[in-house]
Amino acid sequence: MCRVGICFSSFVKLKVMRLGVILASILIMVFLSVQLVNFYKSNAELDRKLTTASLEAKQIAAENDRVKADLEYFSHDENLAKELKAKFDYKNPGEKLIKIQ
Repeated sequence: MCRVGICFSSFVKLKVMRLGVILASILIMVFLSVQLVNFYKSNAELDRKLTTASLEAKQIAAENDRVKADLEYFSHDENLAKELKAKFDYKNPGEKLIKIQ
């Protein structure tokens, strides 16, 4: 009977150890799953931020091109005088201004 008790005790210990290993494996898998979901969420957020930043960079580059074109255009005296006359009713000394409405 002692032998049976030892065998039964070893059998119970073995089952408890297997159960502990299974529970530990499940806990590790749950933890890794949660970490994986958090990783995908942060990755999606970073993708959105990257898309937004890329769009803003394209818009700023387009605005920069427009400003460069305006700078080139207004760097010529004739163009500057033409725009001043058109927008602010500017006239050179000795010129007459006629407004047509």
